Amino acid sequence: MSMRITVSNSVFGQFVAISILMGLSLGMGQIATTLFAVNLQATTSQIGFIGGVQGIGMLFTVLPVGMLVDHLGPRSVFLFGAASSALLYLLFPFVVTTSTVLCAYVATIGFFMAFRFIPITSVFLELLKNAGQDKAGWQRGAHSFGFVFLGPLVGAAISRQWGIPVAFYVISATCVCLLLAAILIFPESNTSRVEQPSNASFRERISDIRTLFRDEEVLEASIAEALAMGTFSCFNSFVVVTAIRVFHFATESASMLVSLEGFVYIGALLLLWRLLSSLGQRRFYLAGILAVVSGLASLSVHSHPAYLVGGAALIGLGLGMFNLVNVTRLSRASSGKGKTAGIFALFTMSGSIIGPVLGGLAGQWAGIWAVFPVFIPLYLLLGVRLFMNNRAIQESFDESAVVNQIIKEEY
Repeated sequence: MSMRITVSNSVFGQFVAISILMGLSLGMGQIATTLFAVNLQATTSQIGFIGGVQGIGMLFTVLPVGMLVDHLGPRSVFLFGAASSALLYLLFPFVVTTSTVLCAYVATIGFFMAFRFIPITSVFLELLKNAGQDKAGWQRGAHSFGFVFLGPLVGAAISRQWGIPVAFYVISATCVCLLLAAILIFPESNTSRVEQPSNASFRERISDIRTLFRDEEVLEASIAEALAMGTFSCFNSFVVVTAIRVFHFATESASMLVSLEGFVYIGALLLLWRLLSSLGQRRFYLAGILAVVSGLASLSVHSHPAYLVGGAALIGLGLGMFNLVNVTRLSRASSGKGKTAGIFALFTMSGSIIGPVLGGLAGQWAGIWAVFPVFIPLYLLLGVRLFMNNRAIQESFDESAVVNQIIKEEY
C-alpha cells in the first residue's frame, strides 16, 4: 500500500514538472513574440491582434482534440503536438518577416496548442484518483508559475543576451524535452479514456448545452471570467510594449512586470481561499473588481513608472480573486461538470482572443494610454449588476469542489 502511494507521488511530481516546462515554453513564446513584433515596428492594433489570434486555433481544436485523445490515447496526441510545436518555433525566425506574416504564424502555433494541453490534462485527471484531490490545484499553479513568472524572465534574458531568434530556438528545444518526457511518462494505453456517451440523440445533447446558457449562475460566472481573461491577455500583450516605448525600460525590466503580475495572481489563488470564505462571494467579487479597476487606472498614468508597477500588482490580485469566485460558483452547477467546464472554457478562450484586440484598437484610436482603461466600464457594469441584483449570490464555499473544477476548466 505504501509502495503504491510512493510511486503515485513520484509520477505526480513528474507531471507537475511537465506542467512547469509547458508553462515555461508558453511564457517564453509570448514575450519573444511581443519583442519580435516590436522589432518589426508593428502598430498597436497589430500587436493586439497578434496577442489575441493565438487563442483562435485552440478555440476550434479543443473539442476535436479531446475526441482524438479518447480514440488514440494521450501519448500519441501529445507527441504530435510537441513535435509540431518544436518545428514551428524552430522555423519562426526564418519564416516571419512582416507583421502580417507574424500574425498568421502565431495563429498556426495556436492551432497545435490543444494537442499538448488536452492530453496532459486527461492523464493528470486519471492520476488524481491515486494522488489525492488535495494536490489537484498544483497543476494549475505549476503551469501558471512557468507561464507568467518564469517564462517571461527567461525569454527576456535570452533575447537580450543572444537575440530574439535564439529565444525561439530554445523554445523549440523545450518542446523536444516535452516530447521525450511524454515518451517516458505518458501511458502507452488509453488509461484516461472517458466513459462513452449515452444513447442520447444529438438533439438532446444540444438541448442540454442550451440549458446551461440559461443557467444564470454558470452564465454570469463565465462572462466574468471571460472579462478577466481578456484583461489578463491584454495586460500580457501591452504592458511590455508600454514599458519599453513610454518609459524606455530595458527588455528584462519590462518583462518583470509580467512576472510580478503572475506572482501576485498565483499568490491570490493559493492564499485567499479563507478570505473568500469569511467575506462571502459578493463582497469578495466587489473587492476583486475594485482591485482590477484601480490597476487598470494606474496603468494608464504615464507620469511615473511606479504606477506601472502598482498597476501590475493590483491586476494580478484582482484577477486571482475573480478566478476563485468564478470557479466556486461553477462548482455548484447542477448540470454535468464536463458540459459546465466546456461552456466556461468557451467563454474564457473567447475573452483571451477579444481582450488584446479590443485594447489594441483602443490604443490605435486614442493612444497607448487608452489600452487598459477601455476595460474599466465593463467592470463597473458588472459591479453594478452584482450590487443591485436582488438574487443574492450563494455564500457557501466548498473547497474540494473548487479544486476539482479548477482542474477541469484548465485549457
